[in-house]
Amino acid sequence: MHHNSTGTDTHHQGLAVCSSARHAAASHQVEAAESGAVAGIPLVPPGADPGYTIPEHVAAAGVPRGARWKTVSGVEPCEERWAEVKKVCPSCFNDGERARGTTIVDHRTGHPTARLVLDHFEELISRYAGHLAFGGCLGVRYPWRAATATAEGGTRLPYSVGSEIREAGAAADGWAAGGTVDVVIPGHAQFTGSYTQGAGNASSWPSSDIVHSHLIVEAGERGRIDVHGIGGVYSGHLYFAMTGFPQHDAHGARCFDLGGHHVWTTRGYLCFPLRDAFVKSPDAPAAVLRLRRTWPAGAPEPGPAFP
Repeated sequence: MHHNSTGTDTHHQGLAVCSSARHAAASHQVEAAESGAVAGIPLVPPGADPGYTIPEHVAAAGVPRGARWKTVSGVEPCEERWAEVKKVCPSCFNDGERARGTTIVDHRTGHPTARLVLDHFEELISRYAGHLAFGGCLGVRYPWRAATATAEGGTRLPYSVGSEIREAGAAADGWAAGGTVDVVIPGHAQFTGSYTQGAGNASSWPSSDIVHSHLIVEAGERGRIDVHGIGGVYSGHLYFAMTGFPQHDAHGARCFDLGGHHVWTTRGYLCFPLRDAFVKSPDAPAAVLRLRRTWPAGAPEPGPAFP
């Protein structure tokens, strides 16, 4: 059967819309628990490495929750990300398919077919969840979430830190396994954000956690408690695999339906650049940790970045 494309103006790097009407398809270091503290949210002393695993590269089945994609520019995927993505589904993400080539689809594209795919991104991930995997590179370790007010020297500051996990789920809807984290420091601050579990996740977070404690700031000092997520912030690509889609023609092109159109491609993968995805540490027993910060009274207040 012969299939006509819509012409050279809709063919871009092997991606096109078909005009044929026949198609329609915890190991960690913590300070000794304070008096009255409830175990669960670790306290890290200044200068100590918490000791959790924060991989340089991660992969997750589906799209990482909370990632940005609409205005993100793409570059060619690196080898380290690709190696991690292959662990998600070896039959879907393999070197043979990669040899067919990849097409980067980002917000800068002016090509009609690539723009069609980008404009129907939500439909793509909901219809073809089993064809998606994210591969990312670490940008930030232990991202800051919230903090108490700054306490002056000679003060005993009572505080509480609580976390709650909501809407944890699987990648069946196209979004990666994970959910939403709520962090509250009553009277001081709160944070709500998404998290994703990587392919190598080995621990679960409790649905809720709370610790009641106090910060003692010595005379001549100032101090506060910072709360950080146990994991990393990653940027990379969402890989959309053509494995398993029907053949479009005798030359090996494959096809799928999207936005009321029939799209075909000769490539093995479409790649969508993503950024700012928080992926939990694979061995973290809690969603967040507490970091005790103190500094000389006359010195500038430190920023929220993890030391």
